Amino acid sequence: MKKQIITIGLTPAWDRTIEIDGIDWNEHKIISSQRIVPAGKALNINKSLAWMGVKSTAAGLWGSHDFEQMKKTIAGADLCVCPKRANTQVRPYINIQMTKAVGRTRENITVVDTKNKRQIHLRDKSTLANQKSLKLLKQDLGKIISKDSLCVFAGAAPIETVELLELAKKKGSLVIVDTSGPALKKIVSKGGLFLIKPNVEELGELVGKKIRNEEKEIIFASKKLLTKSKLILVSRGEKGAMLLFRSEPRASATGTVVAISAKYTGKKYPVCNTVACGDYLLAGFLSVIARSKATRQSQPAELLCADALETAIKSATAKAFGINEDFSWLKVKNIMKIRLSSAYEI
Repeated sequence: MKKQIITIGLTPAWDRTIEIDGIDWNEHKIISSQRIVPAGKALNINKSLAWMGVKSTAAGLWGSHDFEQMKKTIAGADLCVCPKRANTQVRPYINIQMTKAVGRTRENITVVDTKNKRQIHLRDKSTLANQKSLKLLKQDLGKIISKDSLCVFAGAAPIETVELLELAKKKGSLVIVDTSGPALKKIVSKGGLFLIKPNVEELGELVGKKIRNEEKEIIFASKKLLTKSKLILVSRGEKGAMLLFRSEPRASATGTVVAISAKYTGKKYPVCNTVACGDYLLAGFLSVIARSKATRQSQPAELLCADALETAIKSATAKAFGINEDFSWLKVKNIMKIRLSSAYEI
């Protein structure tokens, strides 16, 4: 039986992507295309899972002014899921259980210069999370979170998010965190986490020291954090990703640290858009973990972790190349080549 995956996002957004065939400062040009979709890190994870044919629940906050528009847009969206049929509706794969927050959801803008192969990302601040909306969200989460469900807290988060995480822990769920800044530090300090997904810079912030994007430094920095989280998934950009965990669950900092590295080694395609690649990485990982018997008390087996990491890299790479919009997951996962390697340290 698959575990329920619940994403929880407090800072959702409408993502507007504008493509233009070459532009520079002070120029005026007609755009090639544009589109706007409901997004935010949490919802991006849901959409990635849907592309892979995995059902999930989307919780968290969304602005009341555009709530119905969001639901209609998601329900009518197409996904390249079935290899024999170009598009399949997303409706059966994402269960919308978001909490309405007074106000309008922010809009983020990505401008892609297709001629010069460059892009710029413009982010607005989210104002939906406040004492009232978080109280309502906590009530809603209490109804949908169940034992051993995978609760994914993704995106920028206020310090008050800690209270929501504690609720998930008390419910017996496996808590996954993909955020940054002061909230991440406080969340990790409390421990009891199943997985955290920092990039190299965020990992350095957690240990209070700048680290290089090298395997040895990542392993050394992650060691002490494995008393707080069973798994640490570190995104490394073009170098792929690393997964770190202990061979046995231990309360102390002793024992063997297992570090699995994964990198795409197949055919190189132009990188279309790096937005949401980290979300697709996490979604790919969770799609495998959701099928396992892992619990808060158990430690996932090494083979399972390797399979999950390989799937994660395939999903993230497909997003970076833009081929997730043209090919089904079934085709993508069979044509992508990933190199895995393991290291062990006491």
